[in-house]
Amino acid sequence: MAMLGSALVFGLTTLFLLTGLTCLISALLVPADEGAEKRFEKRLEYSIFAVAGLVGFTVLMIFG
Repeated sequence: MAMLGSALVFGLTTLFLLTGLTCLISALLVPADEGAEKRFEKRLEYSIFAVAGLVGFTVLMIFG
């Protein structure tokens, strides 16, 4: 049972890290052909997901 818990923590940690980094890169690479307001909305959305992913990663690294 302990191995299952360890594997679950590892899987969630990896998932949070990949989510955070992917959303961070997506926030930086928003297409320029859209309007300024639409770009801002997409950057804000991706940034929020990136922060959530990286905070989740950090919490699991500290407590996991």
